[in-house]
Amino acid sequence: MTVTDMKNKPARRKRRKQADRREESRERILDAAEELFAKRGFHGVSVREIADASGADTSLLHYYFGAKAALFETVIERRAALVNDSRLASLEAYERDNANAMTAAGIIRAYLEPTFKFMMAGDPGYLNYGALIARINSSPPGEGPDMSASPFDGVVQKLIGLLKTVRPDCSEAELYWFYHLLSGAITLSLAQTGRIDFLSGGACRSDDFETILQHMVQVFGHGLGGLVGNKV
Repeated sequence: MTVTDMKNKPARRKRRKQADRREESRERILDAAEELFAKRGFHGVSVREIADASGADTSLLHYYFGAKAALFETVIERRAALVNDSRLASLEAYERDNANAMTAAGIIRAYLEPTFKFMMAGDPGYLNYGALIARINSSPPGEGPDMSASPFDGVVQKLIGLLKTVRPDCSEAELYWFYHLLSGAITLSLAQTGRIDFLSGGACRSDDFETILQHMVQVFGHGLGGLVGNKV
């Protein structure tokens, strides 16, 4: 090791430590914002509350993310790539392995399973993220930043395309209505409201994602076959 190397090594180590600290601070802010937005929505949370929950100063939030809307969008995008990649890989694997023998139930399982696996793992971050996505999906315009176009749209279009292969007689409008209803069931499940727990007297649980997945595959797998399609 040269004298120059010896001089530069502590500086590089210090820069790495500073970068690690910045990343840890940024992740704490995103975790806190994710949980608060999931519970109270975009307008129900202040930047000060997020800063307090993350142990950071408000100036640091503005430094990292700018306005609250940008922070909200960053929270959504942080996990979206992994969710999208998992869904897309699952759909593509199902399409590749089944070629001309695809079924509605198989396609729907391939689409749903990656998301529900994240929820079944029990990670608090993904549980909060699921609840946040559910809140966004069920909120009218004006409740937060415009999310009419979301980072999940590309995978949804892939799903619609595969559904078209097993129901080529259905119009695109029918398939989008089908997705609309499927998305509603996903939203209610991700919200973990506890409503079904109360109604069923404890026979069903809103956190039983494995059972929810099984029932959604059965119901919507058969439901696609129930679409009228074009009359011959």
